[in-house]
Amino acid sequence: MNNELLRELKDLSGQGYGGIFLTERYTQKIDALISSMFNAYSAEGKLVLIATGGYGRSELAPYSDIDIMFLAGDRRNTEMAEQLLHRLWDTGLQISHSFRTPDECVEEALRDIRTRTSLLEARYLAGDHALFDIFREKVYAEIAYKRKKSFVSEKLREMEKRHSDMGDSVFMLEPNVKEGDGGLRDAHTAYWISKIALKTPRITDFSGLLDPYDYKRFISAYDFLLRTRVSLHLEAGRKNDILSFDHHRSIALHLGFRNSMKFTAAERFMRYYYLKSKIIRDTSRKIMGICSNVFFPVVKPHYFRKITDDFSLSGGRVIATKPELFKNNQDKIMEGYNICSRTGKKFSETTQENIKSNLLRITRKVRNSPKSIHHFLEILRGPKVYETLREMHETGVLGRFIPEFGALRLLVVHEPYHLYTVDEHTLQAIRNLENIRGSKYKQHEEFRHIIIELKHFDTLMLSLLFHDIGKAAGRHHEREGYKRLKNIIERFNLDSERRARIEFLVRNHILMSKTALKREVSDMEVVAGFAEAVGDTENLKSIYLITYADMSAVNPRFLSSWKSYLLRELYERTKDYLSGIKEDRDEYLKSLEKLSPTTDMNRLGEFLDEMPARYMVSTTKPKIIEDYTLAEKMKASGFAMRTDTWREGVAEITVSAYDSPGLFSRIVGFLSMKGLNIVNGRIFTGKNGLVIDKISVSNWTDIWWEGLEADLLEGLRGVVIEGRRITISKRAKRAESIFDSFIEIDNEASDEHSLIEILTADRLGLLYDIARVFHQKDIDIVSAIITTEDGLAQDIFYVQSGGKKIHNTVVQELLADVWKTLKE
Repeated sequence: MNNELLRELKDLSGQGYGGIFLTERYTQKIDALISSMFNAYSAEGKLVLIATGGYGRSELAPYSDIDIMFLAGDRRNTEMAEQLLHRLWDTGLQISHSFRTPDECVEEALRDIRTRTSLLEARYLAGDHALFDIFREKVYAEIAYKRKKSFVSEKLREMEKRHSDMGDSVFMLEPNVKEGDGGLRDAHTAYWISKIALKTPRITDFSGLLDPYDYKRFISAYDFLLRTRVSLHLEAGRKNDILSFDHHRSIALHLGFRNSMKFTAAERFMRYYYLKSKIIRDTSRKIMGICSNVFFPVVKPHYFRKITDDFSLSGGRVIATKPELFKNNQDKIMEGYNICSRTGKKFSETTQENIKSNLLRITRKVRNSPKSIHHFLEILRGPKVYETLREMHETGVLGRFIPEFGALRLLVVHEPYHLYTVDEHTLQAIRNLENIRGSKYKQHEEFRHIIIELKHFDTLMLSLLFHDIGKAAGRHHEREGYKRLKNIIERFNLDSERRARIEFLVRNHILMSKTALKREVSDMEVVAGFAEAVGDTENLKSIYLITYADMSAVNPRFLSSWKSYLLRELYERTKDYLSGIKEDRDEYLKSLEKLSPTTDMNRLGEFLDEMPARYMVSTTKPKIIEDYTLAEKMKASGFAMRTDTWREGVAEITVSAYDSPGLFSRIVGFLSMKGLNIVNGRIFTGKNGLVIDKISVSNWTDIWWEGLEADLLEGLRGVVIEGRRITISKRAKRAESIFDSFIEIDNEASDEHSLIEILTADRLGLLYDIARVFHQKDIDIVSAIITTEDGLAQDIFYVQSGGKKIHNTVVQELLADVWKTLKE
């Protein structure tokens, strides 16, 4: 019988019927079944069958517990109840039951709030009508209208604990449709409280508490969550209220969601779910607030304090003094939020609604407005960063002001361990970092000191706000986010130092976690590589803080004590390393002499003086000695090479020569011709033309053969010294990429060099082709950072032409030629 009911329910759900209809229809079928079985029995004395809980609310999902209560005048009719229960269990229904007298109902309800709540929803099923009348007139009056204040208090505490246990956010990636924040239970709680406070008959009878628009939105949202829960039960074939990843797609399709050009059906469904869940949360809280005022009236002081000509404080809320303020001057929206941040007060509901009605007035003009940008940056420097950004996000202002962040709203990205949507994860990370600033806990002491030492805390907050903006485009979000960041920074018109800091942190925000968790942090080569990437202690402090905030916002248990230890270890070692290379020159040379007593320290000192400053940052002391030895060997013959093999098939080829036009192009061209896959490159050019080039290749083990090093030495000598021709005969097809190539030339960041940054899909010979274009334009590569990962090339070149920065007249020609090369 029940299988037939479930099949019918699934058919109706597939036809698009709403959740309220489906649960009521299923409840009616169960009513008919249970009532007919009850009526088939006869009983001596009074006995009535009552539906309680969700069943009493006529809100049964397919595998919900069916709560029934046998109400008897006395306890002589227990035998009949037991016989009926066995018959009901034989049908396969999940029956939860109780047997009580009227006095026992009152006694248990006043002792146990769960029993009291369940009986509030009591509904007649079958049996003695006169006894049910006694229940309605005497029992219900006792449980509904006595100790009302304690009931409301306990229900509010119960909800708070439930939210905390479930993650305390609507925007969980795997939400609990029933018990989670913004779930059905929030609406139930509002209903129970309103039933006690205002005698609301049913959950669908909130029309007297809400305006027509809000009521319509609430019923639509409630209907959708019920329909989702019904579908989830049917899909799982059991009682299951957790909307886990493995059910997203199937339920989305069942509910009629389809793939779009940009989002999958599952992503569209989840975004829609969050919108509805948020409506449930906000409306339920509004109703609970109305009801709570009946028992806990808030007496607001009637004072009015002027803050500015446009904003005042009234009743503990910030209000706009002119109704047309935001319509006539959109910069006032951000100024208002800045005032909220400074005062620690929120907008009044009327002012909030006024802002929402003017959201579309936040246009490109406002986004580029110096006044709005000033107020936004002041918010990030203020005492209430998270709270203010949360309010801005809730009202839609943040997404309008920064559309790149708005694209993350309710975005679901299936990543291991993540519990929250992308926008929620970002806000949680900001909250966690801000909490540290004011924390008094000993475990946060180190972070507090670092924050105090930072030059610009708001720069760190900006970086954290933007660190995941690339996820709206899918994979490789660090790189894609870096591209989108460029547009934001241009609008904000930040100085070069802060711009560079933010760009570095967004582009590399997972670098520290990858290094600490996947590499051996006690290996000085690892520390040196990480030190080169961060460049200075300010970047190191910033990336340490942003890594903590990011990881702590994945889920409450993700940042374990062991992971924290590894991050701290990498931070401390890198800080010591960066400090060590700046120690007294004589002391530094003495430490090198201990490693190599036979080395001529005067000549080694001259070598270090000639090399650029970043050479020492990125090179360990043993490697410095090896590079010096290589350079001395080169001076005797004009060319020298060394190969160091690492783990995982990676080798670093170090070449020393005197600089000449197109040198780097010839080196990487020859290596590409030999089929070596270049994944990293560092160019160090000394003041007098001495070159140390370090090029890492990832497929060394795959192509290695006896005599490969000798072959490379002879071949590289030939192309560097003798000018032998390079021919890359087999050109791999350009890899497909999910985003367009990206080129930027920066003539402002350095006084002596032009910076050329290229982001594109990798292919065999790409680096050679780019370097060859530079050579053809008489552009010298003085230094470079070459990175290839996951099929993407991300390269930064420090270049000159005739010993100076590239002239503006050459820039356009260079861009066109490089772009043409990338598209080949």
